[in-house]
Amino acid sequence: MNDYRKAKKWMDMDATDFIGGVAEQDIQQAMEALSVPLPESYQAFLREFGGGDAGGEIIFGLSENPYENMVQATQQERAVGLPKSLVIIGFWNDTLICLDTGNMQAGECPVVELDETYNQTEIASSFGKFLYDYLSED
Repeated sequence: MNDYRKAKKWMDMDATDFIGGVAEQDIQQAMEALSVPLPESYQAFLREFGGGDAGGEIIFGLSENPYENMVQATQQERAVGLPKSLVIIGFWNDTLICLDTGNMQAGECPVVELDETYNQTEIASSFGKFLYDYLSED
């Protein structure tokens, strides 16, 4: 969560446009719909920002827009083979960005990118680290 707190300092940049926080009940419903826990830092992001544009890339959240809704995107991709432990949080440069909830430790899990055959490459040890690294490089 420490990386997430550091990333929050970047969230009010001119280059961000978030939908606004969502209710705890919505987060619980999302976890039930996907049958996975979400990491604490991503839950905090949903509560505070909801999802949206961060420096030109969309971080999926609980948007009413189906193309930016992590539940809908994950369910669609699961229908064609996405492992059940992965939750899609973005589609950047033709690459799926996912939370690997199957490797949850101390309330956090890695963020991975997937190729077209679902081979995973870890890009951050947590959602907070992923967000901080992305926002601080601009």
